[in-house]
Amino acid sequence: MKNQFKGIIAILLLVVFSISASSLESAEIYKWKDKDGNIVFSDTPPPPGVNAEIKEFKEESTERPKAKGNFPKPSSERVEERRPYRDINVIMYMTAWCSYCVKAREYLRSLDVYLIEYNVERDKSKRDEMLSKSGGSTGVPLIDIEGIILRGYNPGAIKAAVERRRSL
Repeated sequence: MKNQFKGIIAILLLVVFSISASSLESAEIYKWKDKDGNIVFSDTPPPPGVNAEIKEFKEESTERPKAKGNFPKPSSERVEERRPYRDINVIMYMTAWCSYCVKAREYLRSLDVYLIEYNVERDKSKRDEMLSKSGGSTGVPLIDIEGIILRGYNPGAIKAAVERRRSL
């Protein structure tokens, strides 16, 4: 708590001194440690016998000329609404013995999407559902990312489909 208080005081002093320094053509700020080991910033010299570091601040103009016209913000400044990964619903049709199903599960969990898994060997109705979505293909895993159907395990395709659904 005491260290946080010291840090806040130091930041406040820096702000105050930078404001006063900007109003002058140049200003000197002294930095030293007091007898308790606290760092002190001041625009007045330290007591005699105290070794201080002197920082000189020069006024620099930071104003920019006013632009004429209404220009669009650069794409890096645009805020794009995106859904959180956990709000993306993913259904994976799989089997217990499929190593690609295991890899797909691990990858989808690493993305933190909402994942539902159906073992098509245990649940025949889910097998029929999978066949309907895959156009009759029996290969697993079959991944349904909110209507985007992916056959097999392809991390790049999974990520791209998830990102498409995040942008909605």
